[in-house]
Amino acid sequence: MADRAMAQRAARNRGVWLRLLSSVLVLGFGSFQFGDRNNLNSMPFTEVASFASDLAKAQQLAKQGNVEILAGRQVRGEFVRLRGELTDGNCYFESHVHAYDHAFCGKLCVAAGSPLVFIADQGGQVYLVLTARNAVRIGDEVLDLIGVPGIMIRGKLVAANQLKAFALEALDKPQNRNRP
Repeated sequence: MADRAMAQRAARNRGVWLRLLSSVLVLGFGSFQFGDRNNLNSMPFTEVASFASDLAKAQQLAKQGNVEILAGRQVRGEFVRLRGELTDGNCYFESHVHAYDHAFCGKLCVAAGSPLVFIADQGGQVYLVLTARNAVRIGDEVLDLIGVPGIMIRGKLVAANQLKAFALEALDKPQNRNRP
């Protein structure tokens, strides 16, 4: 009788351990493949950045984790064309420096993570520059124009909490890119 009770207890314990082990394997595999499904927002930046080149994969992952991503959606706003100059936000807001004599520093600051801004010729309004769609970074051909006056940009004006931004869709390079 004691042997039978011991065998039943052992069978129950094996069942508990097997369920526990299968849960660990399933959860472990899920975490390995998809990160933290319940909180993708805790994923490290470098891991998230690796999805920037494959937006469809990022959207699939977000759907599985019940996280909404707006990357890739069309920006809503008024379509306009503006003429002016691209520069880095740090130096412009901190020291009000920009233009051709600041181009090297501006490019260096943007490369280091300073936000790109656009200063409109008419009225001097400053806009934060956003990518217009597809979560694609602004290309080097655009960043080469930092400090060059007379650039015509096309895109949509957007605003939130008194911050004005410009969702860049295209730009026209000035005819003469030489120093003014």
